[in-house]
Amino acid sequence: MEPGWALPLTLLLSICTIDPAIGDIVIEGIPDTVVLEDSLTPGTTVANFTGNCTDSSDPPTVNLKTTSPTTSFFNQPNFVSPDIYEVSLSPSAALDARRVNQYVLTFSASCPSDTPVEVKLFIRVIAADRLECGSGPEYIGEKPVGVSEDVGPGEFIYQIVLKRGGRGNLTFSIENASLPFTITGDGRVLAPAMGFSREQAGKTFSMVIVVTDSGGRSCRRTLAVKVLPVSHKQVNFTESTLAISVSENTIPLQPIVRVNASGENVLYRIISSLPTRHFTIEPDTGLIRNTYDLNLRRYPDLTETLLTVEAYNMLHPTDKATITVNITVKRQNLQGPLCTPAVIVTEIPETTPIGRTLPSPSCNDVESGSDRLHYEIMEGSQSPPYSFQMRHSELQVNTTLDCDSEAMASLNFQYQATILVTDDGSPPQNTTVQVLVTVSRVNEYEPECSRQFFSVPENVGFGYFIGSINGTDRDYPFNNIIYSILGSEDSVFYIGRRSGELYVLGPLDYEKQKSYHLVIQLRDFDNGINPELSKPSLCNITINVQDINDEPPVCNPPFYQSFILSTSTACVTSLQCTEKNEGSELAYRIVGGNTNGRFRMNGNCMLHNAFSYDRPGIFDPLTFELLVEVTDGGSTPHFSTTATVLVYVTPWTTTVPTTTTTTTTVPKEPITLHRTLRYWAPDPWFVVVLTLTGALLLSALGLLFWRLCWRKPPGETSQPLLQNKDKGVERNYVTMEEPSKEKGKDSTEALSLQLQFDGRAQDPVTGQYYLFDSSTGARRWV
Repeated sequence: MEPGWALPLTLLLSICTIDPAIGDIVIEGIPDTVVLEDSLTPGTTVANFTGNCTDSSDPPTVNLKTTSPTTSFFNQPNFVSPDIYEVSLSPSAALDARRVNQYVLTFSASCPSDTPVEVKLFIRVIAADRLECGSGPEYIGEKPVGVSEDVGPGEFIYQIVLKRGGRGNLTFSIENASLPFTITGDGRVLAPAMGFSREQAGKTFSMVIVVTDSGGRSCRRTLAVKVLPVSHKQVNFTESTLAISVSENTIPLQPIVRVNASGENVLYRIISSLPTRHFTIEPDTGLIRNTYDLNLRRYPDLTETLLTVEAYNMLHPTDKATITVNITVKRQNLQGPLCTPAVIVTEIPETTPIGRTLPSPSCNDVESGSDRLHYEIMEGSQSPPYSFQMRHSELQVNTTLDCDSEAMASLNFQYQATILVTDDGSPPQNTTVQVLVTVSRVNEYEPECSRQFFSVPENVGFGYFIGSINGTDRDYPFNNIIYSILGSEDSVFYIGRRSGELYVLGPLDYEKQKSYHLVIQLRDFDNGINPELSKPSLCNITINVQDINDEPPVCNPPFYQSFILSTSTACVTSLQCTEKNEGSELAYRIVGGNTNGRFRMNGNCMLHNAFSYDRPGIFDPLTFELLVEVTDGGSTPHFSTTATVLVYVTPWTTTVPTTTTTTTTVPKEPITLHRTLRYWAPDPWFVVVLTLTGALLLSALGLLFWRLCWRKPPGETSQPLLQNKDKGVERNYVTMEEPSKEKGKDSTEALSLQLQFDGRAQDPVTGQYYLFDSSTGARRWV
């Protein structure tokens, strides 16, 4: 956001509506967050918002209650127009993102008759992207930087600090290249590489430093450096010789003696004619240290050493002085006992009894011998504590060694201790022997498991989780058990080798087997150094199969066929259906083909009501294709199956027994009709002519077909359609004449029931009506 823009245009407006339960104060337009650059000037508008009282015409009173962090950079809300309030920067505003990058303003709004409410405004301050070297008298070279004449060569004398950092990497340079100063890449001004000379003392050097950023913007800064002259003193020692005595047991780099010379910029060095490598001196402090262990047995010439030390002015090397240092090394009891081995490493089982002697060090002292040595275990060196003890020179087990704990596992099952061997010399010397004892684990306990019972529904699928075998083992690592099912070649269950979780492997059937008894083998492993010494144990598990209604009823056969007389009152047919699930009763219901509701179910027996074959009135078909739904009555879910029953009804009105005639049922062939519709929009006159011509043509064709259909075949005499109403049965019959098969006999068969027409339809081609038999498919034109 540029500084001159109207800030409200960049605000993300959000509406803060006060809860009606608190009051009817509406504050709108408060943004979530306002982003300001720290280069904005006082008086800049920060945010605008509106406020009104819904129950009063007077505007609400809005005050800036708190500012976090506390600051005076923001003015109180200014009422600029009806219902509009403005928040702006105060005259003292000086935003700086490097100091504070976010402010939270809390406003209190109140109406005359309502409780005050509070709203918050979040202001984020970002640094302006520009380069600024700074301004003011302290930055333009009026006040020079004072540097002592004896400052070291190339030492830091001034750091350039920018008010604004600019963009990207910065480049620093000195405009006047003839000046002896240098500037680093991070803006540090350094003294001349050779230091200041005596002639430069008291002079003032003015320079212009140019700072350029990666965007090409630059700023200039003037710096004045004044070289301050100092008085010079002659380097001198207060004494010409110095004697010191040290013990031969002094370890390397220990302070021996310090020499001190008066003067300026003094440095020290050893200039002995016979150089020694056993001593060194610090150039700036004059402290002499030994570089090696002062051992007279190895270096006999260290008994007395003369060193010549020179002190000189760093800036004026010709200003110098010397001193002689005599260092005497005194003999001491330096060598402690020698022990073999220096480190004891051994391995013992965790069942080792208390008091067992372990491998111990063999020690000897050159000065006092081996009889005057003292052995002890250093306090605090045992891990775990008090695991071992020393009896004279023997190391013994002091406590029970237990590997079955997490603490020992964290120590990698290793016990540690340090044996301190001390001689009786002056001063006494000692030697330490490290002891590392690895305790091997021993498989001591068998896995344990309690008898468990599980219940599994019989309809679960492959991989169903049954439960976990909670086996335990007290040997470390704890509960490290392998599970297996004994005799699991044909088992329908599976157990996880490491997890002990039981799963269903094969199908379960309550009707075949109601429970399973499994023998689970628990075998611990990795509990000792010998993996073959495992301690297996057995655990008995019982799995009960829960009965679930999972199979539908089965009807045998699924298809039934029955021939009955219309006057019969006996059971039409009995359905033979069974259910495998225990305690389940079957329910029978006719769900299809029960035309006119002539049939009903009584248990598994199908009964029928009176049929109607008398005209006029309901006319029942002669063939019924019934669908019977058989549903089990066990637990949910319920399953059902459907049986098909074909019932052929022969109309009958007498109770006199008649001869049973076997009727052959001819299967009906479906008639498929195809009709193609085409759309055509000719001229109106053509439609009229075509309609008249088509009507005449169809009439002629219809007459021709009618003649052909009523033509009598040779040897057969067509009879008119007769109606037989005898005994209350109304039917259509065709009378047929056949020549007598016996010579001399002239017999004609009476009306027969060979063809029965129970329907009427219209031919889609000729439009003529015909009768048809739905059982045999026979037709006859009307």
